[in-house]
Amino acid sequence: MKNDLRRAVLEYLEHNPSRAFKTKELARALHLPKQGDEYQALKQALHLLQEQEKIERAEGQKWRVMRRTELLEGIMRILKQGGGMCSVPGNPEREIFIPKRRLYDAQDGDRVRVRVLAHKAGEHDEGDIVEFLGEAPRTVVGTVKTVRGKAYVEVDGKGAQRDVAVHARDLAGAREGDKVVVEVRGQGERSDMASGTVSEVLGRVGNPRVELAAIARRYGLSLEFPREVDAEALAIPSAIPEAEIAKRLDLRDHVCFTIDPDDAKDFDDAVSIEVDGEGNFLLGVHIADVSHYVVKDSELDREAYTRGTSVYLVDGVIPMLPERLSNHLCSLREGQDRLTYSAIMTVSPRGAVKDFAFRKTVIRSRRRFTYDEAQQVIHDGRGDCVEQLLMMSKLATVLMKKRFREGSIDFSVPEVKFVLNAAGFPTEIIAKERLHSMRLIEEFMLLANKTVAAAVRAMRVRDVELPFLYRVHDLPDPEKVRELVEFVRHLGLDIRLDAASSQSFQRMIEALRDKPESAVVQGVTIRSMAKAVYSEKNIGHFGLGFALYTHFTSPIRRYPDLIVHRMLHEYQEGHTDAVLRTYGKRIVDIAKHSSERERLAVEAERASRKIKEVEYMQRHLGDEFDAVISGVTSYGLYVELVPILVEGLVHVRTMDDDYYDFDARRKALVGKRTRRMYRLGSTVRVQVSRVDNVEKQIDFVIVAGHG
Repeated sequence: MKNDLRRAVLEYLEHNPSRAFKTKELARALHLPKQGDEYQALKQALHLLQEQEKIERAEGQKWRVMRRTELLEGIMRILKQGGGMCSVPGNPEREIFIPKRRLYDAQDGDRVRVRVLAHKAGEHDEGDIVEFLGEAPRTVVGTVKTVRGKAYVEVDGKGAQRDVAVHARDLAGAREGDKVVVEVRGQGERSDMASGTVSEVLGRVGNPRVELAAIARRYGLSLEFPREVDAEALAIPSAIPEAEIAKRLDLRDHVCFTIDPDDAKDFDDAVSIEVDGEGNFLLGVHIADVSHYVVKDSELDREAYTRGTSVYLVDGVIPMLPERLSNHLCSLREGQDRLTYSAIMTVSPRGAVKDFAFRKTVIRSRRRFTYDEAQQVIHDGRGDCVEQLLMMSKLATVLMKKRFREGSIDFSVPEVKFVLNAAGFPTEIIAKERLHSMRLIEEFMLLANKTVAAAVRAMRVRDVELPFLYRVHDLPDPEKVRELVEFVRHLGLDIRLDAASSQSFQRMIEALRDKPESAVVQGVTIRSMAKAVYSEKNIGHFGLGFALYTHFTSPIRRYPDLIVHRMLHEYQEGHTDAVLRTYGKRIVDIAKHSSERERLAVEAERASRKIKEVEYMQRHLGDEFDAVISGVTSYGLYVELVPILVEGLVHVRTMDDDYYDFDARRKALVGKRTRRMYRLGSTVRVQVSRVDNVEKQIDFVIVAGHG
């Protein structure tokens, strides 16, 4: 009874986060008498919740939900009806509503820091701008449209900018339906539009090459390298000097090979394995020695820092390094001598690292396996490098079980692959199978990254920790964890989670592994977590359950890995003072910049997938699909088609068999008359009703009789 009363009080206050109530007002709201035992029980519940720091006293002897200061950075979008929304980069579901009185002259696209003032379950949080971090971008990308003879540009990604009015003389020859780049000048004649000038006409909307260029312009990604960078790459000799080989550990006679996707062109890593006389595994993780070719402060280095990461779009890669390096000189190609930086680890049969060494090496890959080819050899027990692959499979299984046992969270996130025709249009969307050969490589890379981080952390000078670049993942927000537990309980599942224990999350995922609710719970769990970032301060990696972690294994496509290679080598050579001078303060900027570039890359990759989804669904108007409800809002249901993972909206106005109320707690729409419930994770049959190639939106309707 007491627990039920506390829960009822807390739920009511959380549902009204911007208000405070007197005790008698709460009694009336909860249908309790204003005197007697039940009223005394209410007062006791309030004081207990206050002790638990879940509620607090406000002015006038009132009670309200505890206010926790949360600061977020984001991009402003001004609303026509007044006020604005702050979109949080890297978390498309998180938007903070800023009332008009708190806008302080903010404009579309301004980067701001906001303080969250009120959290409303199922609705947008409300906040206040506390700092302006940067002005709106001067250029935007969009599609030319006309209304009553007047042209404007509908901007891609409405989170960053209003549409832009363009005078006929400033169109630079662009026609309706062209994708363009616009320089924004200021306020247009209409209050809801800025004004601008077309600076570049990319081509017709829907053309795959034009869409690729539009994504690059929108996210500030360079398709071409500066002339001086290309020149520096071309000047690097193809042949490896014998003097360089002589300085390295020569592993060209050892059996090592690469295992990668079938369409990969840049091969960062190769692996090798042997067994020593005591039955331990000698695991070699050999990583392309990019730092040998990309010298600190060179033109290549400055450009790699600026880019931060390679960006893998559906129909093309925007590389961090010129192709001569990424696909040739640094890529660990079959049968060719390559310079590497190797993590050589002695691993016990139970998966413990007993010893390790990091050596500059030279290798020659025996075979370029695809994941499917390696899987086939493991399955059949015969084929190239079968002895090594079977040993690797055995070790990877041990490492994986040990990692999950110790707190790594095993999210099984489905993925798809787009099959494109010669013109770049998608002809098929195929669900990817998660092969054991993929897990094998993943385990070895995780182990190498973890071992490097632990080794550097153990290096100390005058009992002081050395600067380093870590990959960190913070603890989840306890409030979001509480909401996750509440949601899972509404599904009829009794789950207990500890926001400070990744093991509790792994136990939940494992308990739900074969249940129909597994996928939706995993999705909600992922959204409740913080984002992994780079940092000079180690706080551990919650999702992996690692106390120490870094990125060492992909220097062809990630700048942080290149920095880690340089720092590790300098420390090994005893050049600690040089590292302190070079990276003592700069490492903070590298971490922040790399995290930002990674975020942009993720957003660009997401935009690329959405373009291909729209192109694919244009040919399926009127077709029916099975789908899973992936999101629930007051205005409708987001559904994801099975198994191709295309997402779109079923607007509530098309659900005309009843009037549906939004239940934020249960994440559901509930019919007033029929009590029919459409809940997160439920399956539905839908029909494609609209595909908008400009706005990149897909709409569905629920097929009658299949709700």
